[in-house]
Amino acid sequence: MARNYGSAKLKNHIPSTAPGTLNAMGSLFDVSAEDFNKAVQGDQTVITRIADMARLSDTAKANLPKALEAYRKIIEITGDVNQAYAELVQLTQKHGTQTLKAINASKTGEQRFKNEMTEIQAEHVNATTAEATRHAQRSSLIQIAGATADLMALAKYEADLIKASNKVPEAQDTADRAYETAVTNALWTNGSEAKTDRIPKPNYSRTAGISRVGQWFRNFMGI
Repeated sequence: MARNYGSAKLKNHIPSTAPGTLNAMGSLFDVSAEDFNKAVQGDQTVITRIADMARLSDTAKANLPKALEAYRKIIEITGDVNQAYAELVQLTQKHGTQTLKAINASKTGEQRFKNEMTEIQAEHVNATTAEATRHAQRSSLIQIAGATADLMALAKYEADLIKASNKVPEAQDTADRAYETAVTNALWTNGSEAKTDRIPKPNYSRTAGISRVGQWFRNFMGI
């Protein structure tokens, strides 16, 4: 409750000389010259409000340095953390593509390596098979080259039979002439020792005659 001082008052010269500053005080700090005058005169309502502000100020004053330091750390570290994350993003963007390309290149290279190893192995198998075939064929040729002249005559005779198979109407005559040539060649080579009985006289058919002569030759040579 405000006390009654009658007509007594204290002369205050400042409000009239610096009204703008005092108004700014109210705007900036939420305390007015009028409330200040009321508090000085004992207005309890104003005193209570100003006292509360003062106590809050004491609490703020006590906590302000630590609160400021805490906020400073929070703000600085938040900035540092976000900057670090930004750098991580940039590094990932910069080197991620490079890394993925390297991984994919390695996978492609690995698959190519496996394929080449398989191809090399297949080439080796093919080469080995081809060499074995070549060797077998060459060995057979060597055996034939070392056989008697009458067998060479038989080989020519068989070749003539194969050629004759392309001329069906004249096949038998051609086969007969081939037979006579084979016998003659055998006689010229070995005379009385020629084994002409080993040269069968053909009864020509398009396929069977060639097959029988060829089989006889293979049986004789053991191939």
